[in-house]
Amino acid sequence: MRYKHRMYFKYINLKNFFCLITLLACLLGVFKGMPVTPAVANNEKIVRIGYYENPPFQIGATVDMTKDGYAYDYLQRLKLYNNWKYEYVYGSYGKLYSKLLNGEIDLLAGLAYTPERASVISYPRDAMGETKYYFLKLSSNSQITSELSTINGKRIGVLKGAQVGVVNQYLAEHNLSAQLVEFGDIKERDEAIIDGQIDIMMAESDGTSPDVGIEVFADVGSSAYYLVANKARPDILEDLNKSQELMKRENPHFINDLSRKWFKKSILTTTLLPNERKWLDEHDTFKVGYLTAFLPYSAKDESGNVVGVITDIVPEIFRVLGDADIKIDYVGYSTAEELINALHNQEVDVVFPGLSNAWISEQHDIITSEPVVNSNFNILYAGAYPDMSRARIAISRRNGIMDPFRKLFYPKNEVLYFDDIDDCMDAVKRGEADVIIVSELRTEYLLRRKESYKDLNTAQLTNDVDLGFAGLTTNPEIIRLINHGLSLIDDDFALTHAYSYMPKHEVSLLNFFKNNIWVPLLGLMLFFSVIFYFVIRENRKNREHLAESEAHRMELSDKVEEISVLNNELQDRQARLEEYASETETHLMETKALNALLQEQQTKLEESIEAAEAANKAKSTFLFNMSHDIRTPLNAIIGFTELGERDPDNIAKNTEYRQKIKNASHQLLDILNSILEMARIENKNMFIEEEITDANELFDSCLIMFEGDMRKKNLTLTSSFDIQHRFLYIDGTHMSEVVMNVISNAVKYTPEGGNIYVTVKELPGDTDGECILEIRVQDTGIGMSKEFVTHIFEQFSRDRNSTQSGIQGTGLGMAIVKSLVGKMRGTINVNSELGVGTEIIISTPHRIGELPSSEENDQNDEEKADFSGKRILMAEDNDLNAEIATFVLEDAGFEVERAVDGIECFNMLMKHDIGYYDLILMDIQMPNLDGYGATEKIRRLADGGRSKIPIVALTANAFKEDQEKAFAVGMNAHLAKPIDVEKTLATLQEILG
Repeated sequence: MRYKHRMYFKYINLKNFFCLITLLACLLGVFKGMPVTPAVANNEKIVRIGYYENPPFQIGATVDMTKDGYAYDYLQRLKLYNNWKYEYVYGSYGKLYSKLLNGEIDLLAGLAYTPERASVISYPRDAMGETKYYFLKLSSNSQITSELSTINGKRIGVLKGAQVGVVNQYLAEHNLSAQLVEFGDIKERDEAIIDGQIDIMMAESDGTSPDVGIEVFADVGSSAYYLVANKARPDILEDLNKSQELMKRENPHFINDLSRKWFKKSILTTTLLPNERKWLDEHDTFKVGYLTAFLPYSAKDESGNVVGVITDIVPEIFRVLGDADIKIDYVGYSTAEELINALHNQEVDVVFPGLSNAWISEQHDIITSEPVVNSNFNILYAGAYPDMSRARIAISRRNGIMDPFRKLFYPKNEVLYFDDIDDCMDAVKRGEADVIIVSELRTEYLLRRKESYKDLNTAQLTNDVDLGFAGLTTNPEIIRLINHGLSLIDDDFALTHAYSYMPKHEVSLLNFFKNNIWVPLLGLMLFFSVIFYFVIRENRKNREHLAESEAHRMELSDKVEEISVLNNELQDRQARLEEYASETETHLMETKALNALLQEQQTKLEESIEAAEAANKAKSTFLFNMSHDIRTPLNAIIGFTELGERDPDNIAKNTEYRQKIKNASHQLLDILNSILEMARIENKNMFIEEEITDANELFDSCLIMFEGDMRKKNLTLTSSFDIQHRFLYIDGTHMSEVVMNVISNAVKYTPEGGNIYVTVKELPGDTDGECILEIRVQDTGIGMSKEFVTHIFEQFSRDRNSTQSGIQGTGLGMAIVKSLVGKMRGTINVNSELGVGTEIIISTPHRIGELPSSEENDQNDEEKADFSGKRILMAEDNDLNAEIATFVLEDAGFEVERAVDGIECFNMLMKHDIGYYDLILMDIQMPNLDGYGATEKIRRLADGGRSKIPIVALTANAFKEDQEKAFAVGMNAHLAKPIDVEKTLATLQEILG
């Protein structure tokens, strides 16, 4: 098969491959051009369903959750009778009810009828269900009984809405007087009765009550609830009425079946009766008798431990009854007779399993519980199928089910009793008995217990029986308690657990060979075949060898002279063989090198694919996270610009608008700078360059930047510097960026009147000549959740977005800080508590420097520069940027001439005399010829007057590597956009003198 694959791919050359791709592309284009048939038929009616979470009534009230529940099944049933297609609208009940009134949804389930609602929403003729109401009280409250007069003067807790009317009607009908206390939700009502704020609470039958000793003492009444429609959609109401009528005709019991399915656990089933609670209070141990060899229902393993369904279902019954701490004692018995005797002797409270049959129970003077599991039975027999009306039945005395089953369905048959199940099966094999009756779950295991049993046949009987618990007629409350628990667990609980206790059949090696005799025979045949083959081969070789020896002996005397010739020929062949081996080894090495190259290219290709996928994912993440924060300042810029255009004569307002536009512009610039900084870090284009730095001055300058913001928010700053070596090797730019990012967050997220603490402490370094700076920034701000702290260094991560917090940010600040600290070989730790504040601890290692020599750097204040008579050639392809720059420069006194690209800039310089232009402002990214190319072209001129003209880069390429490239091609300075007027004029003054 592998060879065929190689042959197949051998004939697929590159040309055929591209032809195949072209053909597929054409076919895809044809299919794309064809009209697509919609998945929804044209006659389907879209119905908007209001869907709220209320288990088990409605489940799955979000897009990605699985839907289920009473109302969901009801809605799906309605689709059988109409052409509806549902669109689900999610929300709380209150919000969805408002949407129904506003016409934003068409149907909402679970509303009771009131005249006020009927005036604004449409009710169908038939209800979708009915809720019964009951009065409940604490079991310990003896003042309230089933005598209704004890309700007078009591406080009754009800939920707001339809329940109020139901209670008032009940009180009026029974001439009772009580105080109604209304609650907004079920939890408040339940807590109120527990805390004694109310005496009675009314609850729906479909609900459950807290397990704190609450019991039902009165039936209040009932109330229907409906699937209601939007008043503006009479067509949907008409469809709903027709569908409900058809549903009633097709299945009159659908509502009842649906209620039994979803409301199995109700107020009545989840609350204990007084006698049940009394029994549990008086007993701390429950004794269960079981058969010691009757898996999967019960047994005792080799270690003496109880196993089987009994160990699962008994604890589950008491767990759902709210008494999971009760001690359960399992008492094992060998035979069914011993088990029943133990029950009558009151050694145990109940026994399991027992046949849930009234007649059998009466014979033994016991009562049985509701079924735990329904069991089918098979017969095992030898030969032809027996006549069951006359068959002799083998019964095991250890089995408590076989004989009662036989008495029920085969009472007249002859019975043969044996000690255990193996004796019964042996009796059937010998012909002493005709059949043995066994549980269907045990049939396969029993047939495989012994090799001789596999010849027995099996057939299923048509009768089945229920198995359950059995107790004494004198203690019926125990069986009622068991029945109560069984009603609260799944019907298939016992059957589901039974399979895990079925004995596993293990096949021995001897039995395997007996059942598969061909395996050893085939092995022997193969063994002797191999021996025969080698014997024949050796004989053939020996004969050939003897023949060759004889021929050589006869020809030896005649061919002595040929030996030398043959020897020379052999040597020649040996030389050629060695040469061939050398060539083969060379080809092998070339092949290995080629394979290594291909493997390397494959690895690079996989890395490229991963990088492309990562880049695509990063792009999606960037667009998703940054859309809001970029749009916010843009919206401010556009909005205040439009406001200014509406009222151009209002100077005060327009001044305010311009200031806000400027602030928003700086905010947008900060966002873009953070994004670009993160991109440089990820692309490994950022390097740490340390130089002698005054540490005190560096950190002082960082704090000064935030004095204005702190004064505005009335924040108190406490700072302390404990630095023994003032001059250290520090990357001042990046260290400032780290510290300012952290302090900026503290200022942002600390409310007015708060405190900020900044401490810098020098710690001993790991090596001589080195120290560690520990920087702590602590605030009394809003803090962060523990969950968010683990994600704080992830890109775009924010505990709350800017819409929720009102604080702008990219979510990149701490990611940048983490990366920069890592580049500086440092560590960063975050301690934060929501509502208390945050502490950031940064530790970075630094080489200790020496105190630099004193230099006179003080300069007299310079007068404002006068650029009158100076002419600048500005190369800028963007009209808007050019207009702004021209205005700034002309306002400073410059004459400005513009070129739109590098070629025009060069031509204009060459066109005029030397000295006509004093300086060139050069954009970098321009069409035809960029700023780098134009600068190199100018610097290569032989004319020194033009080639040495000052050239200053004015560009949006603002990174350090962009500055280095500008200086590398011969530029005199580098200015970043957007224009910083003061820095720009200062740079031009420095160059022009």
